[in-house]
Amino acid sequence: MKLEEILVSQLNDVQPDEIHKVGLTLAWTAMVFASSIAVILWVEFASVMPEWWPLIHGTVLLSLLLVAVAYKPTRSMWRFFSIIVTIFFLGFGGGWRFGLIPWITQSVEWITWVGTLPVPFDSLALHLLRLTPAFAILFFLVVTGRKREDFYLIKGQIDANVEPSRLIGVKEPEPWTKTGKIFAIVFVVFTVVFLVMANQPTVEQLVGGLVLLPVAALIAIMNAFNEEFTLRAAPLSELEPGVGKAQALMITSVYFGLGHFYGIPNGIIGVGLSAFLGYFLGKSMLETKGFFWAWIIHFLPDLFIFYFLLVL
Repeated sequence: MKLEEILVSQLNDVQPDEIHKVGLTLAWTAMVFASSIAVILWVEFASVMPEWWPLIHGTVLLSLLLVAVAYKPTRSMWRFFSIIVTIFFLGFGGGWRFGLIPWITQSVEWITWVGTLPVPFDSLALHLLRLTPAFAILFFLVVTGRKREDFYLIKGQIDANVEPSRLIGVKEPEPWTKTGKIFAIVFVVFTVVFLVMANQPTVEQLVGGLVLLPVAALIAIMNAFNEEFTLRAAPLSELEPGVGKAQALMITSVYFGLGHFYGIPNGIIGVGLSAFLGYFLGKSMLETKGFFWAWIIHFLPDLFIFYFLLVL
Protein backbone atom coordinates (compact mmCIF):
# COMPACT_ATOMS: atom_id res chain seq x y z
CA MET A 1 0.00 0.00 0.00
CA LYS A 2 1.34 3.41 -0.97
CA LEU A 3 2.13 6.03 1.68
CA GLU A 4 -0.63 8.30 0.36
CA GLU A 5 -3.19 5.50 0.65
CA ILE A 6 -2.05 4.74 4.21
CA LEU A 7 -2.45 8.39 5.23
CA VAL A 8 -5.89 8.63 3.65
CA SER A 9 -6.93 5.42 5.38
CA GLN A 10 -5.73 6.73 8.74
CA LEU A 11 -7.57 10.01 8.30
CA ASN A 12 -10.77 8.20 7.38
CA ASP A 13 -10.45 6.10 10.53
CA VAL A 14 -10.26 9.15 12.81
CA GLN A 15 -13.11 9.04 15.29
CA PRO A 16 -15.45 12.04 15.77
CA ASP A 17 -14.28 12.48 19.38
CA GLU A 18 -10.68 12.70 18.21
CA ILE A 19 -11.57 15.24 15.55
CA HIS A 20 -13.41 17.29 18.17
CA LYS A 21 -10.47 17.17 20.60
CA VAL A 22 -7.93 18.17 17.95
CA GLY A 23 -10.08 21.03 16.69
CA LEU A 24 -10.75 22.17 20.26
CA THR A 25 -7.05 22.11 21.15
CA LEU A 26 -6.11 24.09 18.06
CA ALA A 27 -8.89 26.63 18.67
CA TRP A 28 -7.96 27.25 22.33
CA THR A 29 -4.29 27.56 21.39
CA ALA A 30 -5.17 30.12 18.71
CA MET A 31 -7.25 32.09 21.20
CA VAL A 32 -4.40 32.24 23.72
CA PHE A 33 -1.77 33.34 21.20
CA ALA A 34 -4.08 35.88 19.55
CA SER A 35 -5.30 37.38 22.83
CA SER A 36 -3.87 40.12 25.05
CA ILE A 37 -2.69 37.67 27.70
CA ALA A 38 0.99 38.08 26.81
CA VAL A 39 0.69 41.88 26.84
CA ILE A 40 -0.98 41.78 30.24
CA LEU A 41 1.68 39.51 31.75
CA TRP A 42 4.62 41.45 30.32
CA VAL A 43 3.29 44.88 31.26
CA GLU A 44 2.04 43.93 34.72
CA PHE A 45 5.03 41.85 35.85
CA ALA A 46 7.95 43.17 33.80
CA SER A 47 6.71 46.70 33.05
CA VAL A 48 7.96 46.37 29.48
CA MET A 49 6.86 44.38 26.46
CA PRO A 50 9.68 42.90 24.30
CA GLU A 51 9.58 43.62 20.59
CA TRP A 52 9.94 39.95 19.66
CA TRP A 53 6.73 38.64 21.25
CA PRO A 54 4.44 39.46 18.27
CA LEU A 55 6.76 37.50 15.95
CA ILE A 56 6.42 34.38 18.10
CA HIS A 57 2.66 34.72 18.41
CA GLY A 58 2.23 35.47 14.72
CA THR A 59 4.34 32.45 13.77
CA VAL A 60 2.30 30.17 16.04
CA LEU A 61 -0.99 31.46 14.60
CA LEU A 62 0.16 30.98 11.00
CA SER A 63 1.36 27.48 11.91
CA LEU A 64 -2.03 26.64 13.43
CA LEU A 65 -3.73 27.79 10.23
CA LEU A 66 -1.46 25.56 8.16
CA VAL A 67 -2.07 22.59 10.47
CA ALA A 68 -5.84 23.10 10.30
CA VAL A 69 -5.71 23.19 6.50
CA ALA A 70 -3.35 20.22 6.18
CA TYR A 71 -5.19 18.00 8.67
CA LYS A 72 -8.30 16.86 6.81
CA PRO A 73 -10.60 16.36 9.84
CA THR A 74 -10.13 20.02 10.91
CA ARG A 75 -10.04 21.53 7.44
CA SER A 76 -13.60 22.82 7.80
CA MET A 77 -12.32 25.21 10.51
CA TRP A 78 -9.81 26.95 8.22
CA ARG A 79 -11.90 30.11 8.03
CA PHE A 80 -11.86 30.46 11.83
CA PHE A 81 -8.06 30.34 11.93
CA SER A 82 -7.89 32.74 8.98
CA ILE A 83 -10.10 35.17 10.91
CA ILE A 84 -7.91 34.91 14.02
CA VAL A 85 -4.75 35.53 11.96
CA THR A 86 -6.38 38.57 10.34
CA ILE A 87 -7.48 39.95 13.70
CA PHE A 88 -3.98 39.57 15.12
CA PHE A 89 -1.99 41.07 12.26
CA LEU A 90 -4.36 43.98 11.70
CA GLY A 91 -4.10 45.05 15.32
CA PHE A 92 -6.85 43.64 17.53
CA GLY A 93 -4.39 41.05 18.82
CA GLY A 94 -2.50 42.44 21.76
CA GLY A 95 -4.99 45.23 22.38
CA TRP A 96 -3.95 47.51 19.48
CA ARG A 97 -0.25 47.31 20.50
CA PHE A 98 0.91 45.39 17.44
CA GLY A 99 -0.20 45.12 13.84
CA LEU A 100 -1.02 47.21 10.80
CA ILE A 101 -3.39 49.68 12.47
CA PRO A 102 -1.14 50.42 15.49
CA TRP A 103 1.74 50.87 13.02
CA ILE A 104 -0.34 53.44 11.12
CA THR A 105 -1.49 55.30 14.24
CA GLN A 106 2.08 55.49 15.56
CA SER A 107 3.45 56.86 12.30
CA VAL A 108 4.56 60.48 12.01
CA GLU A 109 2.17 61.02 9.10
CA TRP A 110 -0.88 59.87 11.06
CA ILE A 111 0.05 61.79 14.21
CA THR A 112 0.64 64.95 12.17
CA TRP A 113 -2.63 64.61 10.27
CA VAL A 114 -4.74 63.78 13.33
CA GLY A 115 -3.15 66.72 15.13
CA THR A 116 -4.74 69.05 12.60
CA LEU A 117 -8.24 67.71 13.33
CA PRO A 118 -10.44 69.47 15.89
CA VAL A 119 -11.80 67.52 18.85
CA PRO A 120 -13.69 65.15 18.61
CA PHE A 121 -12.92 64.37 14.97
CA ASP A 122 -9.56 62.91 15.94
CA SER A 123 -11.36 60.19 17.88
CA LEU A 124 -13.77 59.68 15.00
CA ALA A 125 -10.86 59.20 12.59
CA LEU A 126 -9.29 56.58 14.86
CA HIS A 127 -12.46 54.51 15.11
CA LEU A 128 -13.03 54.71 11.37
CA LEU A 129 -9.54 53.28 10.88
CA ARG A 130 -10.25 50.54 13.41
CA LEU A 131 -13.14 49.34 11.25
CA THR A 132 -10.54 47.90 8.86
CA PRO A 133 -10.49 44.40 10.44
CA ALA A 134 -14.28 44.15 10.26
CA PHE A 135 -14.36 45.06 6.57
CA ALA A 136 -11.42 42.78 5.78
CA ILE A 137 -13.08 39.80 7.49
CA LEU A 138 -16.46 40.59 5.93
CA PHE A 139 -14.85 40.66 2.48
CA PHE A 140 -13.02 37.39 3.21
CA LEU A 141 -16.18 35.57 4.30
CA VAL A 142 -18.19 36.77 1.30
CA VAL A 143 -15.55 35.86 -1.29
CA THR A 144 -15.15 32.39 0.26
CA GLY A 145 -18.82 31.64 -0.18
CA ARG A 146 -20.43 32.65 3.10
CA LYS A 147 -23.73 34.51 3.18
CA ARG A 148 -24.80 37.12 5.74
CA GLU A 149 -27.06 34.70 7.57
CA ASP A 150 -24.14 32.28 7.93
CA PHE A 151 -22.25 34.75 10.12
CA TYR A 152 -25.29 36.29 11.84
CA LEU A 153 -25.13 39.65 10.04
CA ILE A 154 -28.93 39.80 9.89
CA LYS A 155 -31.61 40.87 12.34
CA GLY A 156 -32.48 37.28 13.21
CA GLN A 157 -35.48 36.02 15.17
CA ILE A 158 -35.40 38.56 18.00
CA ASP A 159 -38.22 36.83 19.92
CA ALA A 160 -36.57 33.38 19.87
CA ASN A 161 -36.42 31.58 23.21
CA VAL A 162 -33.47 31.95 25.56
CA GLU A 163 -32.17 28.51 26.40
CA PRO A 164 -31.95 27.93 30.18
CA SER A 165 -28.62 28.98 31.65
CA ARG A 166 -27.51 29.17 35.28
CA LEU A 167 -24.85 31.72 34.33
CA ILE A 168 -27.43 34.32 33.35
CA GLY A 169 -30.12 33.10 35.77
CA VAL A 170 -32.63 31.78 33.20
CA LYS A 171 -34.25 28.57 34.47
CA GLU A 172 -37.06 28.25 31.94
CA PRO A 173 -37.17 29.18 28.24
CA GLU A 174 -38.32 32.77 27.74
CA PRO A 175 -38.26 35.11 24.72
CA TRP A 176 -35.20 37.21 23.98
CA THR A 177 -37.48 40.24 23.75
CA LYS A 178 -37.84 39.97 27.54
CA THR A 179 -34.33 38.92 28.53
CA GLY A 180 -32.65 41.26 26.06
CA LYS A 181 -34.47 44.32 27.39
CA ILE A 182 -33.75 43.43 31.02
CA PHE A 183 -30.03 42.91 30.45
CA ALA A 184 -29.76 46.02 28.26
CA ILE A 185 -31.08 48.11 31.15
CA VAL A 186 -28.82 46.34 33.68
CA PHE A 187 -25.69 46.87 31.56
CA VAL A 188 -26.51 50.54 30.96
CA VAL A 189 -27.24 51.26 34.63
CA PHE A 190 -24.07 49.51 35.78
CA THR A 191 -21.98 51.36 33.18
CA VAL A 192 -23.38 54.77 34.09
CA VAL A 193 -22.93 54.18 37.84
CA PHE A 194 -19.34 53.06 37.29
CA LEU A 195 -18.55 56.05 35.06
CA VAL A 196 -20.02 58.54 37.51
CA MET A 197 -18.25 57.01 40.51
CA ALA A 198 -14.91 56.74 38.70
CA ASN A 199 -14.94 60.22 37.12
CA GLN A 200 -17.23 62.26 39.40
CA PRO A 201 -18.27 64.69 36.66
CA THR A 202 -20.20 67.86 37.43
CA VAL A 203 -23.67 68.50 36.08
CA GLU A 204 -22.25 71.45 34.13
CA GLN A 205 -19.76 69.16 32.39
CA LEU A 206 -22.36 66.61 31.38
CA VAL A 207 -24.92 69.17 30.22
CA GLY A 208 -22.33 71.33 28.51
CA GLY A 209 -21.01 68.37 26.57
CA LEU A 210 -24.35 67.39 25.03
CA VAL A 211 -23.19 68.90 21.75
CA LEU A 212 -20.77 65.95 21.57
CA LEU A 213 -23.51 63.33 21.99
CA PRO A 214 -24.02 62.75 18.23
CA VAL A 215 -20.29 62.07 17.79
CA ALA A 216 -20.31 59.74 20.80
CA ALA A 217 -23.29 57.91 19.27
CA LEU A 218 -21.51 57.53 15.92
CA ILE A 219 -18.37 56.17 17.57
CA ALA A 220 -20.47 53.80 19.70
CA ILE A 221 -22.26 52.55 16.59
CA MET A 222 -18.95 51.81 14.88
CA ASN A 223 -17.29 50.27 17.92
CA ALA A 224 -20.27 48.03 18.74
CA PHE A 225 -20.41 46.79 15.14
CA ASN A 226 -16.65 46.34 14.97
CA GLU A 227 -16.33 44.29 18.15
CA GLU A 228 -19.54 42.30 17.72
CA PHE A 229 -18.77 41.32 14.16
CA THR A 230 -14.98 40.96 14.30
CA LEU A 231 -14.60 39.38 17.73
CA ARG A 232 -17.87 37.49 18.02
CA ALA A 233 -20.12 36.93 14.99
CA ALA A 234 -17.43 36.00 12.48
CA PRO A 235 -15.27 33.69 14.64
CA LEU A 236 -18.27 32.24 16.49
CA SER A 237 -20.05 31.29 13.27
CA GLU A 238 -17.01 29.40 11.99
CA LEU A 239 -16.04 27.89 15.35
CA GLU A 240 -19.40 26.53 16.54
CA PRO A 241 -19.77 23.81 13.85
CA GLY A 242 -16.29 22.48 14.66
CA VAL A 243 -16.15 22.48 18.46
CA GLY A 244 -19.77 22.84 19.55
CA LYS A 245 -21.85 25.69 20.90
CA ALA A 246 -20.62 25.62 24.51
CA GLN A 247 -16.89 25.62 23.69
CA ALA A 248 -17.30 28.19 20.92
CA LEU A 249 -19.02 30.51 23.38
CA MET A 250 -16.32 29.93 25.99
CA ILE A 251 -13.42 30.57 23.60
CA THR A 252 -14.84 33.78 22.13
CA SER A 253 -15.92 35.03 25.58
CA VAL A 254 -12.50 34.51 27.16
CA TYR A 255 -10.85 36.21 24.18
CA PHE A 256 -13.23 39.16 24.46
CA GLY A 257 -12.68 39.42 28.21
CA LEU A 258 -8.87 39.41 27.99
CA GLY A 259 -9.04 42.18 25.42
CA HIS A 260 -10.66 44.47 28.00
CA PHE A 261 -8.04 44.22 30.74
CA TYR A 262 -7.13 47.84 29.97
CA GLY A 263 -10.67 48.85 29.07
CA ILE A 264 -13.50 50.49 31.03
CA PRO A 265 -13.80 49.02 33.63
CA ASN A 266 -10.29 47.58 33.70
CA GLY A 267 -8.26 44.91 35.50
CA ILE A 268 -9.59 41.53 36.60
CA ILE A 269 -13.06 43.02 37.13
CA GLY A 270 -13.03 44.34 33.57
CA VAL A 271 -11.99 40.95 32.20
CA GLY A 272 -14.69 39.14 34.17
CA LEU A 273 -17.48 41.54 33.25
CA SER A 274 -16.44 41.65 29.59
CA ALA A 275 -16.22 37.85 29.42
CA PHE A 276 -19.72 37.58 30.91
CA LEU A 277 -20.98 40.18 28.44
CA GLY A 278 -19.29 38.26 25.63
CA TYR A 279 -20.99 35.04 26.73
CA PHE A 280 -24.39 36.71 26.91
CA LEU A 281 -24.09 38.43 23.52
CA GLY A 282 -22.66 35.34 21.86
CA LYS A 283 -25.55 33.32 23.27
CA SER A 284 -27.98 35.82 21.76
CA MET A 285 -26.39 35.37 18.33
CA LEU A 286 -26.46 31.59 18.46
CA GLU A 287 -30.08 31.44 19.62
CA THR A 288 -31.61 34.21 17.51
CA LYS A 289 -29.32 33.53 14.54
CA GLY A 290 -28.88 37.27 14.23
CA PHE A 291 -27.00 40.43 15.19
CA PHE A 292 -29.77 42.55 16.71
CA TRP A 293 -29.56 41.94 20.47
CA ALA A 294 -25.77 41.70 20.53
CA TRP A 295 -25.35 45.01 18.74
CA ILE A 296 -28.02 46.98 20.63
CA ILE A 297 -26.89 45.75 24.06
CA HIS A 298 -23.29 46.59 23.19
CA PHE A 299 -24.13 49.96 21.67
CA LEU A 300 -26.09 51.38 24.62
CA PRO A 301 -23.31 51.13 27.27
CA ASP A 302 -20.77 52.26 24.67
CA LEU A 303 -22.80 55.39 24.06
CA PHE A 304 -22.27 56.50 27.66
CA ILE A 305 -18.64 55.34 27.75
CA PHE A 306 -17.65 57.36 24.69
CA TYR A 307 -19.73 60.33 25.78
CA PHE A 308 -17.83 60.44 29.09
CA LEU A 309 -14.51 60.02 27.27
CA LEU A 310 -15.25 62.91 24.94
CA VAL A 311 -16.63 65.22 27.60
CA LEU A 312 -14.04 64.54 30.29
